[in-house]
Amino acid sequence: MATITKADLIEQTREYMDAVSSNRWSDSLISVVLGSVFDAEWSNILNAAPFYKFAKREVTTASDGTIALSDLTTGSGGDAAQNFYRVLSVSDGNVLYEETNFADVPLATTTNYLPSYPRLFYIAGDNIQVLPADTAADLFIYVNWKPTTINDLSSDLSTFDFPDNAHLIIVWEAAAQLLLKGGAETSAAGDLRALAQLERVSLLDDIRRRTINPTRMAYPDLKYEWAGG
Repeated sequence: MATITKADLIEQTREYMDAVSSNRWSDSLISVVLGSVFDAEWSNILNAAPFYKFAKREVTTASDGTIALSDLTTGSGGDAAQNFYRVLSVSDGNVLYEETNFADVPLATTTNYLPSYPRLFYIAGDNIQVLPADTAADLFIYVNWKPTTINDLSSDLSTFDFPDNAHLIIVWEAAAQLLLKGGAETSAAGDLRALAQLERVSLLDDIRRRTINPTRMAYPDLKYEWAGG
């Protein structure tokens, strides 16, 4: 992972903008843009290779079968530096719950969706809803998480979590966005974005090769559609 600091990123961004001594862009503005790009690049990585950053959470459902997404940031298998991004799987340790959408089970309730029906889950606002809605069910949830964003680092001397030798993607993309904000450096911004894209494609290809997705057991009985009758 990268060992350079937030201050290094700001300095390098200024260098690629030819703005080392310029007051046109404040360090605080550059930091905000770097943070936004950092978050977007982690989304690119996790969308390309979901099991590059993942953790297991052990949670207990509420009586209505819901789990607050906020409960997936910390707890067993997590820490305050892990920012929840996406649910990968839900299981009770024996059966893997099948992901669905509310529109597919609109008539399901905690009383009419029987224990004999398939194990399902869906995202409902800020919660996960599991079906059947067992009271206080202990579940294991695998999630994607993102590292602490650059803007939330404790100081400019703090290091950040990003794949080795790939931090220039962040620098080039941030520099391009800042130059475009000025409105007069479209050519230079385009060149920097082209560099960032070339490095991004190479990084994602490398991560896909190195990331092994777990084998998922099939549960044919979970495939049938519940009609809510």
